Amino acid sequence: MKNENTIPALDKALSAIEYLCSADRSVTQAELSRAVDVTATTGYRIVQTLMKHNWIRKNRGNTYSLSPGMLILFLKLRNGGALFDSAQPVLEELARRTRLACKLSIRQWNEQLSVLRAESPEPFSVSGKNGSRFPVIEGSVGAALLFGESEETIRSLASECRAEIPEKSDPDLVLRRIAELRRKGYLFNRGNNRWRVDAMSMPVFDSRNQVAAAVTLLGIREDFSDATLPSLAEKLAEAVRKIETMI
Repeated sequence: MKNENTIPALDKALSAIEYLCSADRSVTQAELSRAVDVTATTGYRIVQTLMKHNWIRKNRGNTYSLSPGMLILFLKLRNGGALFDSAQPVLEELARRTRLACKLSIRQWNEQLSVLRAESPEPFSVSGKNGSRFPVIEGSVGAALLFGESEETIRSLASECRAEIPEKSDPDLVLRRIAELRRKGYLFNRGNNRWRVDAMSMPVFDSRNQVAAAVTLLGIREDFSDATLPSLAEKLAEAVRKIETMI
């Protein structure tokens, strides 16, 4: 029986999510529109809305699949975020081993969101707070979170960015950082940000080999010498691998 109290547009959007969940591959916008029985125009609007909230992502070949942005919803359903809680000890161990502050960030479409952090055991260190939001294109965290995105998507995110940051006017900066991340396995940003903070980031991949989060070490110039970079990168990679077994 038809329920007259539903919202048709929302019903179709949720149907699109269900279809993507059941699909064993990425799908085109046309396939999605046919599956949920909407026009091409409505299908386009549904796709754009779900992409805005980072619930789905655009792949190469103009196909779409679920995005790690939905991870935060699953985390809330899983014992109030127990998955993030299980990653907290990993960050604390990383902070103890490196003597640096560290954080875990996720992407919410055009923003990066800090959801976990561990403080350095040293009496003085770089600090911040959970819940902080920045443009997703910004810094080493942005490069890690955008690791699997297309050049087209990155340039689009830069053009829509409201913050006056270097990445907005020069999206090639983001692309170069991603290229460096591919070569080295990590990205070190020596103070090239608004806060002049040094940062080393790596992406965290889920079971589908999509970027689900980024882990970052934070410090000042004295914390990241050329001699210590390889050791810090190794410890960061070990932490990332542990977290990947949890998602």
